[in-house]
Amino acid sequence: MKAQYDSIIIGSGIGGLSCAAALAKTGQRVLVLEKNNSPGGAMRSFSDPESGPWTWTPGVQWVCGYSKQTSDYILLHELTDGAVSFSSFDPDCQLKTFSDLEYQFMFVNDRNTLLEKLMAEFPEEEKKIIKYFKYLTDIDHKSDLFSMPKLFGPYIAAFMLWSSKTFKILPHMDKSFTEVLNNVLQIKDARLRAILSSFSHYFGVPLDKIPFPFYAYGQNIQFNGMFYPDGGSQKIVEALIHTIEENGSEVECSQAVGNIIIKKNRAIAVEIENGAAIYAENIVSGIGISETLSQLMTEKFKPRKVKASLKQHESVPSFLLLLIGFKGDLSAFGIKKRAYKTLFGDPSVMANNPTEEEWECDDITLSFPSVLNSFHSDADYHTAEIHHETRYEYFEKYIGKTDGKEYKKVKEQIIEKYLDYLETQFPGLHKHVAYTKLMTPIDIETFTHHDKGSIFGLDIDKAADSELLPRSGIHNLYFTGQDLFAQGITPINGVLTASVITHKNLIKQFKKNYSSRSSLL
Repeated sequence: MKAQYDSIIIGSGIGGLSCAAALAKTGQRVLVLEKNNSPGGAMRSFSDPESGPWTWTPGVQWVCGYSKQTSDYILLHELTDGAVSFSSFDPDCQLKTFSDLEYQFMFVNDRNTLLEKLMAEFPEEEKKIIKYFKYLTDIDHKSDLFSMPKLFGPYIAAFMLWSSKTFKILPHMDKSFTEVLNNVLQIKDARLRAILSSFSHYFGVPLDKIPFPFYAYGQNIQFNGMFYPDGGSQKIVEALIHTIEENGSEVECSQAVGNIIIKKNRAIAVEIENGAAIYAENIVSGIGISETLSQLMTEKFKPRKVKASLKQHESVPSFLLLLIGFKGDLSAFGIKKRAYKTLFGDPSVMANNPTEEEWECDDITLSFPSVLNSFHSDADYHTAEIHHETRYEYFEKYIGKTDGKEYKKVKEQIIEKYLDYLETQFPGLHKHVAYTKLMTPIDIETFTHHDKGSIFGLDIDKAADSELLPRSGIHNLYFTGQDLFAQGITPINGVLTASVITHKNLIKQFKKNYSSRSSLL
């Protein structure tokens, strides 16, 4: 059977759409197949028209590292021809409260200002802070080395990763984040330690297991600015789809793939759930590597080494998310373009079970999407989101019982605690709450189809795994998305896979194109 397309992409999250847009721009005819009735994955917007005009994007609180000189911004700009814009948070961008230390620290949305603020706050640790930021800067300058091994096959990737560690190309590649804080820098002040380690929940493994350069890579992205996409993340979806369609390719929704057809160790087609087969030269799965193997491949075709590698990783835990709709004028509350976060201890442990009656939240984040969104215009209808990373396992007992009284009672208890937190941050705001909807890890799994509701994919150690690559081990079958390298709203995973398929370094090419145009302005 002759191929109908150059490439078929399974899934329309940021990885799938970025890969499709990059391939379409190189002249390929691409078909994106999405299981849901709307595209975008975690970037999809949610609304409940029967209750009010509010809109949320449950998978996107904000984005980091989208200043105009960063890789993510440049790649997305090139993929969408500049159709997506971002607005920065306020200079005072995130208030973190460390409740066990009875201490608050206001993060600022500028790296150099943050360095100065930390030195002023902790003068006795000044030299250590300067050294810590030097490590971050060194790693930032070498950030391309993180993704480069993913462009090659397993043997070359393994050699490159080994070289980085053996020859210390990246600072402290052989040490965990905790080892650097404790043994290298020997930071004593518990408050400073809490500030520097307060990003640990994004990585899926405890602080003493996270390789320092990987933690620093993620922290660099945070320190390079907090932003919100103008018009919400749905605008990113629309812009990428516009590129795909403008270049003669297609995005089809309500098209669930049931099986990847493999003949003689070569992927040749996908079988959609109505039984029809669609043929292509390349098959790309963007739904997650584990999900691809478990849902779309029979046992005999699963790549042995990839399957073995997956056993070495955990998924980043899921989260609870309370969507709040307000009615009325909120101007008196002085709500800023800012996030509010309260932590207790090490948030990466996630030891507190939200389903228990005496539960105390160890990590909670509040933000106001309608305030962050510069396109929002209805002053009488605002939104908030309260977000808390937690483990799927705490909620497994309610699978198949979500209509039961016990599950509803647990959700009511969680909602009440979250609204109490809202009231502590903004006294009197509670009376303007007109709508609430709590999403648990079970709901997140249903909404996104990610195993255990883990929209951030595999733990951060995936970045150093020489088997978790765009190349699957099956000819013409490729992976994309955040199980490869970076997590969050980033186009880099999709462009990595497109680079491997086309045998061109599209990351380098897009950056060169952007630089050439910028120099003419």
